Amino acid sequence: MSLQRLAYVDDDADIREIVRFALADVGGIEVRCWTDGETFLREADGAWMPQLVLLDVNLPGLSGWEILSALRGRPCTAELPVVMLSADSAAADPDCRGLLGQVAKPFDPLRLAGDLQGMWMRHCAGEDTR
Repeated sequence: MSLQRLAYVDDDADIREIVRFALADVGGIEVRCWTDGETFLREADGAWMPQLVLLDVNLPGLSGWEILSALRGRPCTAELPVVMLSADSAAADPDCRGLLGQVAKPFDPLRLAGDLQGMWMRHCAGEDTR
């Protein structure tokens, strides 16, 4: 099964548009975007459930790590796979349950969908993606 639905949270409109283009237009993935963690969390367990969440680490309000922690505390999102997007290569917590990996900024928009598809496929196959 390929990655078809992705939720993305980032406060930077330019980066959101690049990611949306890279995933939807280039990669054929349905992408829904949020600008902040609070709004995303209010809507995260609605009728539309993503297969994967891509979170910017540095957000105003709740950080990507705080959003991940909140997702883990909810039964309907406790196992939802998450990838962090960060300019800080040391930001990843290797012990974080459900963290598939990290995408470093800057990233190649033409490779982003393939990179995330690879992480998703390894996750589905039960392989450790870190």
